[in-house]
Amino acid sequence: IDSDYQGQVFVSCWNRSQTPFEIVVGERIAQMVFVPVVQVGFEQVEEFSSSERGTGGFGHTGRH
Repeated sequence: IDSDYQGQVFVSCWNRSQTPFEIVVGERIAQMVFVPVVQVGFEQVEEFSSSERGTGGFGHTGRH
Protein backbone atom coordinates (compact mmCIF):
# COMPACT_ATOMS: atom_id res chain seq x y z
CA ILE A 1 0.00 0.00 0.00
CA ASP A 2 1.44 3.38 -0.94
CA SER A 3 2.22 5.70 1.97
CA ASP A 4 -0.26 8.33 0.73
CA TYR A 5 -3.15 5.88 0.14
CA GLN A 6 -6.35 7.03 1.88
CA GLY A 7 -8.96 4.55 0.64
CA GLN A 8 -10.45 1.47 2.24
CA VAL A 9 -8.31 -1.57 2.95
CA PHE A 10 -9.87 -4.96 2.25
CA VAL A 11 -9.03 -8.41 3.59
CA SER A 12 -9.17 -11.40 1.27
CA CYS A 13 -10.32 -14.60 3.01
CA TRP A 14 -10.76 -18.12 1.71
CA ASN A 15 -11.81 -21.36 3.32
CA ARG A 16 -9.42 -24.22 2.62
CA SER A 17 -11.54 -26.79 4.42
CA GLN A 18 -14.80 -28.50 3.50
CA THR A 19 -16.52 -27.07 6.60
CA PRO A 20 -18.44 -23.83 5.92
CA PHE A 21 -17.82 -20.89 8.22
CA GLU A 22 -19.40 -17.48 8.59
CA ILE A 23 -17.71 -14.15 9.19
CA VAL A 24 -20.03 -11.88 11.15
CA VAL A 25 -20.02 -8.15 10.40
CA GLY A 26 -17.73 -6.45 12.92
CA GLU A 27 -15.86 -9.64 13.75
CA ARG A 28 -12.10 -9.21 14.13
CA ILE A 29 -10.47 -11.37 11.47
CA ALA A 30 -7.20 -9.61 10.60
CA GLN A 31 -4.34 -7.55 11.96
CA MET A 32 -2.35 -4.76 10.33
CA VAL A 33 1.15 -3.55 11.09
CA PHE A 34 2.18 -0.06 10.01
CA VAL A 35 5.81 0.19 8.96
CA PRO A 36 7.41 3.55 8.20
CA VAL A 37 8.59 4.13 4.65
CA VAL A 38 12.22 5.23 4.65
CA GLN A 39 13.16 7.74 1.99
CA VAL A 40 16.89 7.64 1.32
CA GLY A 41 19.16 9.86 -0.70
CA PHE A 42 22.33 8.69 -2.41
CA GLU A 43 25.46 10.64 -3.19
CA GLN A 44 27.21 9.47 -6.33
CA VAL A 45 31.02 9.48 -6.11
CA GLU A 46 33.69 8.71 -8.67
CA GLU A 47 35.66 6.45 -6.30
CA PHE A 48 35.83 5.44 -2.65
CA SER A 49 38.65 6.48 -0.35
CA SER A 50 40.94 3.66 0.79
CA SER A 51 39.91 1.80 3.94
CA GLU A 52 40.76 -1.34 5.92
CA ARG A 53 37.05 -2.00 6.35
CA GLY A 54 35.76 -4.89 4.30
CA THR A 55 39.11 -6.46 3.39
CA GLY A 56 38.33 -9.73 5.24
CA GLY A 57 35.45 -10.78 3.02
CA PHE A 58 31.76 -11.44 3.58
CA GLY A 59 30.95 -12.17 7.24
CA HIS A 60 34.57 -11.81 8.35
CA THR A 61 35.01 -10.67 11.96
CA GLY A 62 38.80 -10.66 12.08
CA ARG A 63 38.82 -13.11 15.00
CA HIS A 64 39.90 -16.27 13.13
